[in-house]
Amino acid sequence: MPLPETSLSRACRSIADFVQSSFTAAGHPIQARLGTPAAAQPANTDTEHRLNLFFHRFEPMGLGSHELPNQTLWIRVYCIITAFAVDEDRISAGESDLRLIGEILRLFHETPVLAPIDVGGELMQAQMVLQPLSLDQIQQLWQTQSEVAYRPSLAYEVALVPIVPKAPAVGGPLVGAIGTEVRARLTREPSTVTPRLPAVAPRAIDTDTLDWAPQIAFVTSSGLTESLSAALGSPELAALQLSVVIAGAVGAPVTLSWEIWDPVAGWRPGGTDQPATAAVSRLPDDGATGVAGVTVALPSTTTAGQAVLYAARTVTRSDGAQVTVRSNPLLVTLFEGAP
Repeated sequence: MPLPETSLSRACRSIADFVQSSFTAAGHPIQARLGTPAAAQPANTDTEHRLNLFFHRFEPMGLGSHELPNQTLWIRVYCIITAFAVDEDRISAGESDLRLIGEILRLFHETPVLAPIDVGGELMQAQMVLQPLSLDQIQQLWQTQSEVAYRPSLAYEVALVPIVPKAPAVGGPLVGAIGTEVRARLTREPSTVTPRLPAVAPRAIDTDTLDWAPQIAFVTSSGLTESLSAALGSPELAALQLSVVIAGAVGAPVTLSWEIWDPVAGWRPGGTDQPATAAVSRLPDDGATGVAGVTVALPSTTTAGQAVLYAARTVTRSDGAQVTVRSNPLLVTLFEGAP
């Protein structure tokens, strides 16, 4: 019975599949194998070219490893790609080795960032970074490969690969308001402090840049805010009508989307995406009234938890890649009983 697939094996296999499918699409099918170069050495009777991917080194991502045991760990993986060509017609195996290596160089130069794939629930988009190998490193590597003679090889860093836990962490709720209180004695009396909501700070938006991010705020009778809360079943929740003002390049299209949270499932997409357009070039001060906004509906009004609203826009870069830019978040907290 084979071992179960892991996020690491799935990620490495996806790179080999990308290499093999690229050669197949060009009309030159090959074998893309995972393993050591010694294990990939073809027999004298083999008639098919091989490319072997040897994943041999695994390191933390280098920006600090502060993940808890049940959080996804992102690592850098190092790979040696070795050509094992065979003689065909009047072309020697040595020349075919160079053709294979040259094609790999071209392939990852033209597509250094591979298409995103789902790896154990995490979205991985591997970046292939060419690494130089010194003569000492080449000698040390191939001395470990039994009696296999050195073959033309390339070294790549794969950044980044997720190590997904079996029981992923459930993200916690966000802070909607902050209050402080000073007492002379340590008592368990209820706090009398009214938490202060974060003030809406008008931000300059440079819409001349391609990837400018929209800014949003809830419109209330007392002005603008970025956080709202209400008790389940309360008259305040029943009367709640959410209205959002969107700042950016006036008339630019955006999409309003929700993320929701509960103690069991944590954060996840929720609600229905809503198209809208930027109405103002800059958010007014938080005390401003009479601001026109877009009406939005809460994903749920019957379950305790939180919902975060974003305004997102899609940008197409000069290289053709599409990038999603999101606004600041707006938070709605629904609680049971007293906050």
